[in-house]
Amino acid sequence: MKLRIKIFAFILTLVGVSLWANIHFSRSAVTQAISTQITGAALAAASDMGPALRKAMRSGEEIETIKALQVFRQKTGALYASLVATDGTILAHTNVALTGMTLQSPLMKKAAQTGLPIFRRTTYESEQAVEVLLPLRGGEETSGEDMLFNGRGAGTGTAGFIQAGLPLTQALRAERDLIFRLIIIAVLISATALTLSAIFVRLIMGQLNHLREGMLKVRDGKYNIEVQVVTSDELGDIAASFNKLAKGLSETTVSKQYLDSILESMPDPLIITDEEGNVLKANMAASEFSGYDFMPPGSLSIKNLLEPQADGGIAPFSLLSWTGHTREMDLLFLAKDGRRVPVMLSAAFTNSPGRREAVIILKDTTQHKRSEARLTQYLKEVETVNSELDSFAHTVSHDLKEPLRGIEMFSNILLSDYGRKLDPQAADYLGRIVKASGRMRRLIDDLLSYARVARVRNPYEDASTAQLAAEAVAALAVLIDETRTEVNVAEGLPVLFCDPVKLRQVFHNLITNAIKYNKNAAPRVQIAAEKFGDYYWKFSVRDNGIGIPSQYYEDVFKMFKRLHSRFEFGGGTGAGLAIVKKIIEEHTGKIWVESKEDEGSAFYFIIPADLRNKP
Repeated sequence: MKLRIKIFAFILTLVGVSLWANIHFSRSAVTQAISTQITGAALAAASDMGPALRKAMRSGEEIETIKALQVFRQKTGALYASLVATDGTILAHTNVALTGMTLQSPLMKKAAQTGLPIFRRTTYESEQAVEVLLPLRGGEETSGEDMLFNGRGAGTGTAGFIQAGLPLTQALRAERDLIFRLIIIAVLISATALTLSAIFVRLIMGQLNHLREGMLKVRDGKYNIEVQVVTSDELGDIAASFNKLAKGLSETTVSKQYLDSILESMPDPLIITDEEGNVLKANMAASEFSGYDFMPPGSLSIKNLLEPQADGGIAPFSLLSWTGHTREMDLLFLAKDGRRVPVMLSAAFTNSPGRREAVIILKDTTQHKRSEARLTQYLKEVETVNSELDSFAHTVSHDLKEPLRGIEMFSNILLSDYGRKLDPQAADYLGRIVKASGRMRRLIDDLLSYARVARVRNPYEDASTAQLAAEAVAALAVLIDETRTEVNVAEGLPVLFCDPVKLRQVFHNLITNAIKYNKNAAPRVQIAAEKFGDYYWKFSVRDNGIGIPSQYYEDVFKMFKRLHSRFEFGGGTGAGLAIVKKIIEEHTGKIWVESKEDEGSAFYFIIPADLRNKP
């Protein structure tokens, strides 16, 4: 039953009971009041005739007594009247036949006990009447009003009683009219109460309905709502508090629709299961990927859809149940069309109160597996090419360099033994052959060195860069002494996890270039390092040499790139800085140069402190 109906039924019952009680007690009060009024009038008449009635009683003459009763009857309009002794004997009656009989009225006993006027409603000869029993005092006179309302005179001695039947015909009309008016008033009051109650109930139910609708929306995940505040009482306060709660939820809680839209928009399959592995929900990507619609919830078990890739492997869902979560597990997924699709599974159990649910994300690794297969094939091909390159390098270093050495050697022998016998032009040609052979040999050596940087992988280890720089300086001691170069290695160079052989070559090449490309009588080279962020070290190699024009900052790191002729600054092939850049990049670092012409250059490079802990 609706609350509105319950409230209306309660109010209607309450108003009905009140109306009945009002009519019943009002009618009784009116009846009592009119009967009292009639009795009072009779009592006043009896008081006025008290001496005559007592005299008639003392005389004992029936005729005198009946005359007195007829006078009383005329004054009050009584239907009958009698004079009754205190023992109930009728001394005289307007109906002479009843004289001498004993009064059987129930009023007699009560009147004898109290000595007060007593009355009741009765019927006399088919006419409604008020039967009264009025005491006659034996002593001083007492007014009828005092006897009726205050009980005065009750203790002065009762000589007898007057019994009379007073007609109600005229009084009943007034009584009915008064009762009818009271009923109309009661009905109007009840109708007003019902109307006001209906308005009150409507206000209450209106506010409750607004709250109910708001709660249903919140239950469905719609938090951005506001219910109407209809009343300004406690219900209105509850509605205002509900609005604040809904606003707080909308600001702090992600709605169900928003979460569902996120799940459905995910490109990867997402499946939610219960603790037993029964599928409760899956997004559209999962349905498209697998071919299953996963309806109704619980109709499929994820245990039957996942298989380990290797025979004898642990059941995936059992492992998830033991650990509570798993990441990037390679499995096979059984699609609806019978295909076993390779997938990568990540899953975890939620901490929902009352039940555990597993959230499973699948990633189709079919393309990844194909890429791995192609990569494996490419690696095999690269290994084959590297092997061929090794063979080529061996051929270059032996088969090509041997003829060059022969050409260079025999050209030098001809120049030393037969130079005087040759004309100047022939000697010049022969000298050019010697120089070209030497240059070709150096180009081959540098080319092999450059290729070896990428191909040869020396073991990485913790190495002191201060020691590596010192070893490079020691290896160049002859050149440093000949050029009177001052090389300063700053304190505080760090220990790095690196390839010490290649990093030593970096210092060797940079120091060599700083000395070679310098016109000063006292060349200077400064090597320093400083912390660069939380993970890198920044090294610098500065000189006071000829400098580099800004438009060549990038070109100097290219293979065989020279900014001067091969006859200036000791020749060279232009491979030194290219090899340096290759080594720095192998250490996942970066190198650059800052320079001003005729003022010197500064080569900077940054490399990680420890490649094992690179973020």
